[in-house]
Amino acid sequence: MIFNILVKILKESWLLLLDVSPFLFLGFLFAGILHVFVGKDLIVKHLGKGNISSVIKSVLFGIPLPVCSCGVIPIAASLKRDGAKKPSVLAFLFSTPTTGIDSIFATYAFLGILFAVFRPLAALIGGLLLGGSALFIKDKGEIIETSAPKKGKKGGVLEIINYGFFYLPKEIGKWLIIGVLLGGAITAIIPSDFFMRYLSNPWISYPIMLLISIPLYVCATGSIPIAAAMIWKGLNPGAALAFLIAGPATNTVTITFVYKELGKKFAALYLFMIVIISTASGLIFDYIWRIAGDNSSILSGGGKFIPVWIKIFSSVLLLLIIFLPQIRIKSKKEKKMKFKLKVSGLQCMGCVDAIKESINKLNGVTDVVIDLKTKMVFVDGDTDYRMIVNAINKAGYEVEPN
Repeated sequence: MIFNILVKILKESWLLLLDVSPFLFLGFLFAGILHVFVGKDLIVKHLGKGNISSVIKSVLFGIPLPVCSCGVIPIAASLKRDGAKKPSVLAFLFSTPTTGIDSIFATYAFLGILFAVFRPLAALIGGLLLGGSALFIKDKGEIIETSAPKKGKKGGVLEIINYGFFYLPKEIGKWLIIGVLLGGAITAIIPSDFFMRYLSNPWISYPIMLLISIPLYVCATGSIPIAAAMIWKGLNPGAALAFLIAGPATNTVTITFVYKELGKKFAALYLFMIVIISTASGLIFDYIWRIAGDNSSILSGGGKFIPVWIKIFSSVLLLLIIFLPQIRIKSKKEKKMKFKLKVSGLQCMGCVDAIKESINKLNGVTDVVIDLKTKMVFVDGDTDYRMIVNAINKAGYEVEPN
């Protein structure tokens, strides 16, 4: 019995992966191009003024960037240190992880053109509303630590390939696989009328989706197969959209960062606006859905029309570039390092890169190895333990006591 259920889950998960893989590769390509031509230094340069113009720029910069709700934290911390005002940082924190060029393609693959257009539109309007609201909060005594932005490295084809097809799959790969497996499990196990029977009432479905998504770490791409599976089982599309907005926009780590770095007023506003924006976006989407006559064809994913051989090739290649790096990482764990620190809040490769970059600026550091699974940071070289702790703190993370 259990074996048959597992086989069914794997089968449904494989079918989900087949639909999304070709579009993910297109997303990875565009993500690599964006990484090369729209770097962090360019973002920092334009977000230093506390006005609506900076808020608009932060949202427009953030929407296409393929950065998850945890990976956005070190960028936001850097923006704040380099002079970006709090409203701009808040708008960037919301709009960036809510969508991205890779998740837009994946959304189209699973849920069709309407979702693929509406989701980034919600990120745009929501980011503007959040950042605009933050402009009205009086924040006396704000201390801004500024530093001249460094010039980015000249990009090229190799850098595009390295970021788009190696770094990014490694960044979101685990959460994508988890999302696909959960989506497969929902499709295989839950009865076809479950959500329609028990969660058809918006007064029930919306609060439940928000309670699940707000504290949870869910990346913009990995959340899509979960939402798609729930819709296919009868959940109203608007509640699924609320999940897709609130889930990537925040989690316990993001909430802690906003409270600590921006203050309790901005943290309260951030949570309040996420609930309002997610709910309003979902209700509007449900209204459009009803006008369209509850036509399920408009939620038909674009992945249905791709030739099977392309789907299989893309899926196998995607699994290889996600799992092969995990095998190579294991050999580094045995390396003896001078300093060993456990860091809280490590969630993704964006966290790893931010900490490495900060520590490598210290004089005397010769090597830095970070084990994401155990959240351990290993540092070698002629430096001081306290300096390493300070460097980790500057990156937006904390060292746990021994």
